[in-house]
Amino acid sequence: MQSLTLPFFQRIWLWNMAGNHNAGNLKEASVFLRIINKLRLSDEEQAKTEFALNGPQYTWKPQPNGYGTKTIDLEGDEAKALILAIEALTPMRVADAIWLAPLVDELKAAAP
Repeated sequence: MQSLTLPFFQRIWLWNMAGNHNAGNLKEASVFLRIINKLRLSDEEQAKTEFALNGPQYTWKPQPNGYGTKTIDLEGDEAKALILAIEALTPMRVADAIWLAPLVDELKAAAP
């Protein structure tokens, strides 16, 4: 098991990315469903930030630094799936690669 501490924005970003990843079959999709469940905002966080889907994009009210930081525990197959989804993402914005590359390195370093 691997623990990741992720701030609010990274949780939203990864939640959305995992949800948009194309899984090869239902078994693979079930791993991503577990990841999504671990990343998702609580009902309280959604209410406080006014998190909502507006057309094709999500919106929320900015919160103070550190708000919504959460430690999530990933099983080995979940960590591998998250690495796969991040590395397969196209196009990759350089602004996102700045924080995704170290996250992938962290996940790979802890892999058995």
